[in-house]
Amino acid sequence: MTGYLLLSPAFLIILLVMIVPLLFGLVFSLFDFQFGSGGGLGAFIGLRNYLGFFRNSSGLQSLKVTFMFTAIALTGELGMGLLIASLLMRVPANLGSLLRTIFCIPMLISPIVVGLIWRYVYDPTYGVVYGLLRAVGLKSLFGGLSTPGWALVCVAFADIWETTPFMILVITAGLACVPPELYEAADIDGAGRTRKFVSITIPMLNKVLAVVILVRGGDAFRVFDIIYVLTAGGPANSTLSLSIYAFKEGFVKYQMGYAMAVSLITLAILAGLFGPLTKISTNPEQLR
Repeated sequence: MTGYLLLSPAFLIILLVMIVPLLFGLVFSLFDFQFGSGGGLGAFIGLRNYLGFFRNSSGLQSLKVTFMFTAIALTGELGMGLLIASLLMRVPANLGSLLRTIFCIPMLISPIVVGLIWRYVYDPTYGVVYGLLRAVGLKSLFGGLSTPGWALVCVAFADIWETTPFMILVITAGLACVPPELYEAADIDGAGRTRKFVSITIPMLNKVLAVVILVRGGDAFRVFDIIYVLTAGGPANSTLSLSIYAFKEGFVKYQMGYAMAVSLITLAILAGLFGPLTKISTNPEQLR
């Protein structure tokens, strides 16, 4: 009974902040609810909002963009974080601490501010990227935020810049827990750096990597702020994520019932993609 009493405040917060709104969203998604119409919930339409999403070209485009953005961002963040964290473990401790502090600066900036920073970086007239490309005569090869083929890559790169420090910190903590005796034994056997990285570092970090993929993968799949600031889903819906699509349907077109259905579809896909990883992140035995 004491344990239940101690858990009750957290349970009540979760109930009021998460479960109750989720139930309201589920109910709204079954009605033709138009925000601000004053007509109540509207007509009951069952699963029509959900079926309409998979028949809507913009909805399917947002689903495709979200998967592509998640794949690009997560791969880049994980690769850069693993590489930089491994390199920082090889430098002197004081220098490594200083460099980690510097690398963590982007993580401390608000995503909205990050979006504004990269808007100026990608500016065709005054931006750093166009300035460098202009200096080497390659400006015509880069379309920036105004070209559908480049816009998603540009947004994903800005997200990688912001969130790679998180990967560095978590992976560094995992690397610090790898027994040095394993590397000493590998040195005696004549293993090179690549062999040690593949045969020792990666296997010892598999649980840590599962956790960072769970955390960052979920964040990337629900991305909203940085895309909204940089492109607002354009050009030609080339950066239209599920979150931005739901926002526009709910608060621009006022189709709140349909927007709720899109949000719940996003939640279901997230649970299917990253739900299995929660077993690792919540099981202490799996993290040892």
